[in-house]
Amino acid sequence: MRKVLMVASSGGHMEELTRLTNVIEKYDCCWVTEKNDFQTYGDNIKIDYYMPQVNRREIFFIFKFIYVTLKALQIIIKEKPDFVVSTGALISYPFCRIAKWMGKKVVFIESFARVNELSLTGRLLYNHVNRFIVQWPELSSEYDKAVVGGGIF
Repeated sequence: MRKVLMVASSGGHMEELTRLTNVIEKYDCCWVTEKNDFQTYGDNIKIDYYMPQVNRREIFFIFKFIYVTLKALQIIIKEKPDFVVSTGALISYPFCRIAKWMGKKVVFIESFARVNELSLTGRLLYNHVNRFIVQWPELSSEYDKAVVGGGIF
């Protein structure tokens, strides 16, 4: 069975990822998200790895980002996924870039909230993934590599 590393920040990004039931039921999924005290993801989702929350406006951002990048490398080497699927945000960037560099297939799904423009993570990953999926047709007209996948919700 193929293994999929599912990576997203906590909150709405992770909620969108958990809605991909066709992927969850078909593949062996390993889950990575940010640690928080308020979110649960249902009975069929077991979080395998928690990462610290990263905010690019924090004073210690670069140190946290380096840590997340090193942990991403460690997790990808350990788990050996065939695919990485992400809905963002910032913690997904190192996972997607490292996985692609290691020859893994990477799928990025732009957030449902992004109707007219890509997120920062989407812009950074746009040319570095195998499949870039948007949920609104308006975005596909702006980005020729984007595929309209329809709404997750």
